[in-house]
Amino acid sequence: MNRPFGKREKVQISLLTLACVIVVLGILFLVNAMQEDPANGFFPAFCAMDNILAKYIIVILTMACGIMLFSNVAVTLEDRKLRNGLTIGVTTFSTVLTVPLVYVFIAILPYAGNPVPFEQLNALDAIMRMDLIYQGFVAWFGDGAFMWVVLVFMLLLSIVFITFPLVTGILAVKCDKTLGFKKKGGFGVIVLPVVAKQLAAAEAAGETTVPEDESEPEAAFAAACDADKAEEAEAVAHDEEA
Repeated sequence: MNRPFGKREKVQISLLTLACVIVVLGILFLVNAMQEDPANGFFPAFCAMDNILAKYIIVILTMACGIMLFSNVAVTLEDRKLRNGLTIGVTTFSTVLTVPLVYVFIAILPYAGNPVPFEQLNALDAIMRMDLIYQGFVAWFGDGAFMWVVLVFMLLLSIVFITFPLVTGILAVKCDKTLGFKKKGGFGVIVLPVVAKQLAAAEAAGETTVPEDESEPEAAFAAACDADKAEEAEAVAHDEEA
């Protein structure tokens, strides 16, 4: 018989469900972003927005909230296989969604230097409606130097959006680590809190954690990661005793 879920597990399931709902909402916003007739959209008020840039900002913020919530909850799961599976899934999903965003902010730089009508756009820029995105930037920031500052900033921000989840996802899956604030030393690579607790508990019980399903090429890498995690877990335990 399966044991009933504990309070912590119920909270995790609830948060993961909420994250999925937010992501679905973001997808609906994305589907409606190109809808010009409010009567034909899921969200008439959203479709009625004149500036397509405003629509995409809502899409990005909604999707980012859902993805961040899902990934942050996923790394708190104690089951390593489930934690890694969900982390790989949400990281892949995030990357696939962010690639078009990065493309837009790369392609809009040459387009802003030489705007052309919709009919002269290449197929990909036409799908993205580069002309409408450019018009949205001009409507908000003008067509002078300030707009170029905003475009470069958005390009850098889009690169952060695609690299940060990849880095944290790889760290979580490969080394059971993440990026965060250390108790001593500021921001950097830290052991996942749930893993630190497991290692501290295992050490207190005189047990050692040995991967059972890792291949030989990965064993040395995993052992090095485990050694680092054990040292950090021991430091955390000493800090708590102090």
